[in-house]
Amino acid sequence: MSNIFLTGYCRNERHKAINEIQNVVSKLGDIIDFKFFSDISLSMVIEIKECKIDELYKDLQNKLGMNNFECLNSTSQKERTVYLNITFR
Repeated sequence: MSNIFLTGYCRNERHKAINEIQNVVSKLGDIIDFKFFSDISLSMVIEIKECKIDELYKDLQNKLGMNNFECLNSTSQKERTVYLNITFR
């Protein structure tokens, strides 16, 4: 099973955006690790059921500019790890 990498870009105020992103993720999965890289970017490791990954991507699109992601269209309840990288502009 391959890893899932999502990349987003944010032009909003960083602290507010991080709070909104945390709220989106916590509705669907769990943030198990995160790292800040100065004020420029943030990387998150998210555990989420495979069937909720498409919804996570769509919800993040409402908050961030997102790179294209081919939806999984899965009904699997298996836990997956998603790596989310966000660059603040």
